[in-house]
Amino acid sequence: MQPSVPQEYLPDESDRPDYIHPLPELHYSQEINAAEQLVDVHVRNGHGDAVAIHFEDEEITYAELQERVNRMGNALTDLGVEAGDRVVARFPNRPEAIVTCLAVQKIGAVALPSMKLLRAKELRYIINNAEASAVVVYDGLVEEVNNALPDLDTVDDVIVAQRNGVEHDHHDYDELLEAASSELDAYPTERDDLALMLYTSGTTGRPKGAVHTHRHVLSTADGYARYCIEPTEDDVFGGNPPLPFAYGYGDLVTFPLRFGASVSLVEDASPEDLLEATEEHGITVMCSIPTGYNQMLSQHPNATDEYDLSSLRLGLSAGEPLTPTTFENVKEEYGIKLLDGIGTTEMLHIFISHRHDEEIDPTATGFAAPGYEGKIIDPDTGEECERGEAGLLAVRGPTGVEYWNRPEKQEDAVADGWSLPGDIFVQREDGRFEYKSRNDDLIVSSGYNIPGPEVEAVVEEVEETSEVAVVGSPHEERGEIVKAFVVTAEGVTGDDALVEKIQNHVKDTLAPYKYPRAVEFVESLPRTETGKIRRTELRERERQ
Repeated sequence: MQPSVPQEYLPDESDRPDYIHPLPELHYSQEINAAEQLVDVHVRNGHGDAVAIHFEDEEITYAELQERVNRMGNALTDLGVEAGDRVVARFPNRPEAIVTCLAVQKIGAVALPSMKLLRAKELRYIINNAEASAVVVYDGLVEEVNNALPDLDTVDDVIVAQRNGVEHDHHDYDELLEAASSELDAYPTERDDLALMLYTSGTTGRPKGAVHTHRHVLSTADGYARYCIEPTEDDVFGGNPPLPFAYGYGDLVTFPLRFGASVSLVEDASPEDLLEATEEHGITVMCSIPTGYNQMLSQHPNATDEYDLSSLRLGLSAGEPLTPTTFENVKEEYGIKLLDGIGTTEMLHIFISHRHDEEIDPTATGFAAPGYEGKIIDPDTGEECERGEAGLLAVRGPTGVEYWNRPEKQEDAVADGWSLPGDIFVQREDGRFEYKSRNDDLIVSSGYNIPGPEVEAVVEEVEETSEVAVVGSPHEERGEIVKAFVVTAEGVTGDDALVEKIQNHVKDTLAPYKYPRAVEFVESLPRTETGKIRRTELRERERQ
């Protein structure tokens, strides 16, 4: 293991998940470096002139990316960053973010991408918890770093990429790269050395640091992506998940670079920006969350007439449940199928999904992705459930849940070597896994267990609704009742008649006890930076 990684911060062997590597592609050599595999290999193989990154009007080839990574790696080394050190990369979706993360990994250190909306208090906790030695930051995001800096215990250097003329008293990103050598050999990392740290959003408490090795990073591409997406060098990945989001890191860094493809980066992408990027950069694989697709459809109903979207061949969706309505709308409007998938920060990427070339059932998430196994267990006894019976999802494969210095959380996240992402699923007779809810999204009303997302999918079928979130609201007699927070479609006013229509539609579609006894119309739903609905906030509002 890298010299400066405190072993006491990593899980004990007894609390770690059991890793399995059933695919031949996952049998990596003992010495391997993810950054070298994602960039240098392509240059050595004569692919250096191919475009790796599209950003605005710029095209960065693999050879140019390699040079920038090498210069950044040497600059960090010159500042004293050593193998195993944690380095924060704080950027919107820009090339400097990819360059920084790859450079950190190439010198044997650990990349820690940071969500751009985090405030000083949150940064202070994460950076001190990770004991990071350096921060590389976009000048538009440096203010919160400066606010946190007096209380950062381990940070020796701050490097600022000045793109907006923001004044600072730190190292200059461009000057460091210009002065550094363009030649750099990859540090001889081993496959189980740490390469990446990602912190959970902390919606249910303090953020938790999930650690991932070089083998973990590569396996997300060599399992799920290779078999479910089947990328080629001709593909262009694009979308709006933030790079520090595990889903975004895979879609916009690991997957395109692993297969010699390219990525279209859009800073702070709006639905219109994504449509424009699809036309300009020829995006073939669109990556977003269901809300993102719904916004594209609702805000640009004539998109196929206004933009050339003919390059699209596939869409990926994760982060929140994908409803059959959204699946069908995207298929009808854009002519592509959406691959729904469930993945977590802890597991690094998607571990349940359909494959792009198989029959997709939009009412189910899919099968265990190649390289993974899944089963449904009773949350109380740990015994495996019968097919068709709802229970807690347990997964094992080439990635697993490992927390940084959180032994109390680690113990709850692994059972008998299987990782527990915290989701309620049913495994159908045909083997497909059908999502029900997060374990904490289960509504218990009069003794009935009601998955909130299941009700949401049905309410969304009512054409007058645009977005919906369903939570349990405390009730003296029933314990909880089902409550729906609804954003109406444009031009629609929420009234008693619409409440009745929503309730009747749910009663006619699902078991009657699942219908929302309360409906509240709202202008918007609270969301995390990655676009997930903050149901925790809605539940708290109801409790108060």
